[in-house]
Amino acid sequence: MRRRLIRDDPEEDRRVENPRRDLPDHVDVDVDLPATKQRRAEEKDDVPADDHGDTGPRQAVVREQEDHRRVDHQTVGERVGELPEARFDVPEACEEAVQLVRHPGEEEDESRRPARGVTGPDHERDEDGDEDETPDGERVRKLRERMGGDASFHVRKDTAVPEAAFVNAHCHAFQRGLGDRTAGSDFWAWRETMLELATTQTPGGVRTAYADVYRELRDAGYRAVGEFHYLGLPEARAAAEAAGDAGIEIVLLHVAYARGGIDRFRQESVGAYLSELEELRAAGLRVGVAPHSVRACPRGWLEELGRYAAEHELPLHVHADEQPREIEECLAEHGMRPVELLDACGCLGPRTTVVHATHADGKELDLLAAAGASVCACPTTEADLADGFLPVERLLHRGIELCIGSDSNVRIDPHEELRELDWIARRQSGRRDVFTAEDLLEIGTANGARSLGLAANA
Repeated sequence: MRRRLIRDDPEEDRRVENPRRDLPDHVDVDVDLPATKQRRAEEKDDVPADDHGDTGPRQAVVREQEDHRRVDHQTVGERVGELPEARFDVPEACEEAVQLVRHPGEEEDESRRPARGVTGPDHERDEDGDEDETPDGERVRKLRERMGGDASFHVRKDTAVPEAAFVNAHCHAFQRGLGDRTAGSDFWAWRETMLELATTQTPGGVRTAYADVYRELRDAGYRAVGEFHYLGLPEARAAAEAAGDAGIEIVLLHVAYARGGIDRFRQESVGAYLSELEELRAAGLRVGVAPHSVRACPRGWLEELGRYAAEHELPLHVHADEQPREIEECLAEHGMRPVELLDACGCLGPRTTVVHATHADGKELDLLAAAGASVCACPTTEADLADGFLPVERLLHRGIELCIGSDSNVRIDPHEELRELDWIARRQSGRRDVFTAEDLLEIGTANGARSLGLAANA
C-alpha cells in the first residue's frame, strides 16, 4: 500500500528523501485493508448512476471548453448498438473457408494463422484442465451467432469478396518501400522522402511490389483493402492486378489531385479525373471517389466530386485534419476548417470516410455525426508520423463509426491497429472499458466493409 505524497508539504518531502533513515533493518508493516476497501467503496459511489450500465463504450463528461463547441451529449451506448448483419453477393468459393474466430478451448490451426481469436490468452482453467469461457469470449461467440453461426470468410482469387474479415480501409502500398529509413523529423520532412519514392514507381514495379504487400495483408488477416491511389492510371490497373494475384479484394480509391504534390499525382481538370474514374469503372473495377485533401483540391473540385459520388452512390474518402498546418492553411484560404469545407461542398454523407481526423474540433465532429460519415483511424502510421491522437471517446460519444487502415504500412497487423486504438482511448479516458472485444472486432471488419461499399447496407 503506497502513501500519497503531498508535494506542497516540505516536511513530508524531507521525510521521503531518505525513507529508511529511522527504520530498523526488518519492519513489519500493517496494512489497513478494511479502511482501503471502505475508501474504494466511497470512490465508487462518486460515479454517476447512469454510468454503471453495461451498454458498450461510455463517454466521460466533456466540458464545453474542452470540446470547443456546445454539444448535446448523449450516452455512447445508444449509438453503438448491435452489429448489422453484413451480407455480400459471394461467388461460390474455390478455397476452404478460413476461420476468423475460434471457439474458446478450440485448438489453433497453424495453417490458418493469423486469423486468431481476439480474446487473448488469459483464460482460466478448471481442475480438469478445460478452459472457461471469458466474458470477451462470450461476446465474440454471440457475435458469431448473429453473423450466421460462423464468422468465416470465403475467398476466390478473381473476386475475393469477404463475408466477415478484417478490412483495411486506407492503404498506400508503395509506401511500404520506405521501410525503416530515416525520413525527417516531422510529417512534412517525411513527406518529401515519400514523394521521392513515388517518382520511381512504374506499372511493372507496382504489379510486383503491391502483390507482395497485399500478400502480407492477407497473411496478417486482412481480406479487403481500400488502395488510396495517386500514382497514375496505368499503375491503378497494375494495383488491381496485384490484388488479384494476392487473392485480396480491392477497392481503388482513385485520387483526385489538382495542385501540390508531384506531376504524376495531378489531373489537369476535374473532368479529366472523372474520365479516369469512369475508365476504371468500365473495366469492372470497384472504385471510390477520393479527393486527396482540401490542400490538393480547390473548392470547385470538391463540389463536383461530392455531386458525382452522391449521384453514383460511390464511397468518398478524403484526408482531413491530419496536421495542424493543414487546418491553418484551410482557414487562411477558405475561412473555415477542413471538415466544415467538405460539408459546405457537399462531400459529407453516409458514404463518406474522413481519414485521420486527429485534430478535428467539436463542430467538425458534430458535422460528421449529422452526415452519418465515418472516420478511418490509422493508429500505427499516425504514431510513426507524429500526427497526434484521434479523439476516440468524442467520436464514440457522437456515434461516429470507426474503421481502420494500415496507411503507410509501417506495420501490417490489424490486431496492432485495434490494440493501439484501444490504448489511445484508455489513455484519454483513464478507463480500461471504453471498448469491448466485440466493439473492436466490428471496427476491424464490418465497419471497414461499409466504408468501402462492400456491405449490402453501405
